[in-house]
Amino acid sequence: MAYPPEISRIDANRLKNTQEHRTNSIRGRDLFLRRGQPFIITLSFYHRRQEETLENLSLTAKTGPNPSKQAGTLIKIPVTGLRDTTWSAAAESQSITSLILTICTSVNASIGRYHLSLEGTYWGRTRSYYLGEFVLLFNPWCPDDDVFLDDEEMRQEYVMNEHGLLFQGSKDFIATIPWNFGQFEDGVGEICLRILDMSPNYLKNPSLDCSRRGNPVYVSRVISAMINSNDDRGVIESCWGEFFDNGANPSTWNGSVTILRMWHNTGCRPVRYGQCWVLAGVMCTVMRLLGIPTRVVTNFESAHDTNFSLTVDEYYDETGKKLNPAKGDSIWNFHVWDECWMTRKDLRPGYDGWQVLDPTPQEISGGTFCCGPAPVKAVKEGDVDVDYDVAFVFAEVNGDVVHWVFRDGEVEKGQVDGLTIGKFISTKGVGNNNREDITNHYKYGDGSAQERAVFEKAVDKLKSKKPSMDKDSVVALDFNTSLKLAQSPLIGQTIILLYRIHNKSIEHKSFSISVSAQEMMYNGTALEQFWVETFEIDVRAGRDIQSSFQIHASHYQPFVRPGNNIRVTALTTDLKNKKLKLASKNIVFEAPEITIELLGTPQLNHPLTVLLSIANPLNEILNNCVVTAEGTGLFPNGSARVQMDQIFPGRNGIVRLFCVPFKTGKLQLEVNFSCNQLKYIKGSLIIEVP
Repeated sequence: MAYPPEISRIDANRLKNTQEHRTNSIRGRDLFLRRGQPFIITLSFYHRRQEETLENLSLTAKTGPNPSKQAGTLIKIPVTGLRDTTWSAAAESQSITSLILTICTSVNASIGRYHLSLEGTYWGRTRSYYLGEFVLLFNPWCPDDDVFLDDEEMRQEYVMNEHGLLFQGSKDFIATIPWNFGQFEDGVGEICLRILDMSPNYLKNPSLDCSRRGNPVYVSRVISAMINSNDDRGVIESCWGEFFDNGANPSTWNGSVTILRMWHNTGCRPVRYGQCWVLAGVMCTVMRLLGIPTRVVTNFESAHDTNFSLTVDEYYDETGKKLNPAKGDSIWNFHVWDECWMTRKDLRPGYDGWQVLDPTPQEISGGTFCCGPAPVKAVKEGDVDVDYDVAFVFAEVNGDVVHWVFRDGEVEKGQVDGLTIGKFISTKGVGNNNREDITNHYKYGDGSAQERAVFEKAVDKLKSKKPSMDKDSVVALDFNTSLKLAQSPLIGQTIILLYRIHNKSIEHKSFSISVSAQEMMYNGTALEQFWVETFEIDVRAGRDIQSSFQIHASHYQPFVRPGNNIRVTALTTDLKNKKLKLASKNIVFEAPEITIELLGTPQLNHPLTVLLSIANPLNEILNNCVVTAEGTGLFPNGSARVQMDQIFPGRNGIVRLFCVPFKTGKLQLEVNFSCNQLKYIKGSLIIEVP
């Protein structure tokens, strides 16, 4: 009786395959490959004679539960020769005891985990061999892939870079925040696949969901919904309250890896808490791991227009205190989302390239809290009828702000500001740590004829209930006011404000001015007003007067919590005709700088000492000082935490950190300092490991 040949060893050629597929940086047990590209498996057999060979070889690749040919999740691959970017295979015998299989996956294949088996006939009987598993990813290096990006520097930045910078603050105080994406860290790949498998789409119909995973538009919408937890067992629970009970302040996080591991290790319980930059940072990690080029984008003065009227109404009382409407629009100091690069075959031509994906749960899209992909080109051209959620993104970066003042029991309309929303739209530069301004990708120049034409086009398509307001149709004022800072203050320093009023008329005028300060959350929520000064002033015709005001630290420090800012408002009223004008300034305090110094030369798998120093800017002792640190390739245990001594006024606090670089190349150390008085001071350093 003849026995079929038995396999003694299956060699997935992990080193060769992962290098060629650019997945060798991914740490974990799985073999990660990119679709549309060949890979090699070597089979070794126990000793056999020449005539003991398998014939009619074919491979079977399966993904997801209940795979089927119709759904494209069960693929039969005859071993008859390679064909580029489609399912195909070829066999080559090195000897009578070994067989080399070269397998190419389809450029349109679903991403995810595949099971691979080999079949062949031996003396008329079919024999099957299980060859193992592999994980398939999108391939931005393959010209036929929907995520192909034809620029190697951009691919290195938006797919391979494991660290980066986010931007926060306000349009006048742009702060740089280091972030550890860590998409190739140990176990992150497995977690990203689990996110897909925990989505409501998969749980409802896993076969259908897996069959659609070849489409980056579909996958990106699923991930956008799964990063927040509003509809599902998503990764992050959001919180925009004043306090963060039973969870972490969003500013605590230094990167995505800790969050993803917490979600995974707690049985997919949402991690508490995150806000927009945290959700966008985590989504960037997942999308880069899956192979979709992704970058994090910040929009300053970002509108949340709940009714797509393209106007945002802000309400104030007679002192200039901002009021919170019961339900309505808001302007965020900044809002952070992602852009992903892909072809939009589901749309008419012209919308390929960068797409806005926003995991922050603001509005429902298609029955769930997600946003995008919205083509950036459609946003710029006002094509608000294009899928997905272009109207919402357009309203975030465009629109008019209308100020209303409650006075003497009535609501009075102030000025209309058409130049406020959508400022300094920013992302990290390619191959550097500079801030790249991409505002011109989203809109034409504010006030330009093109910008207003696009605005009117969008209003017409939205069939807005509110008529659009021409920026020139504002009630004419014969005076101007402005409010500026003398200098950017550090926390603990006195705020010095410069107020200027110019009388444009040909007659003497008297004005009433109310200058006030209140705590604000970055999403536009108004908190307590803690300082008010009211006075009257006379200004001669054609003249201007400038005054200065001081807000001492003792006034604001008891009220301003970490992550919040101060809004100073000057409400000016013409005492003769009662016309009013409002000027405001959002103040974000500059943080003391963390100085980071290496003691020694970085070497692979050798301990490295890092010296941190931070100055105390306050007139009191800093207590309970703690530094946390992380960085891809630097801490084998994932992160470090060090308690510091007290820091006396005017002195520097110094502490040493110890790390062991286990990767080569440019690594980024992210540190976060907190104490009782100062919270979440960030710093970073690029460490080059040869």
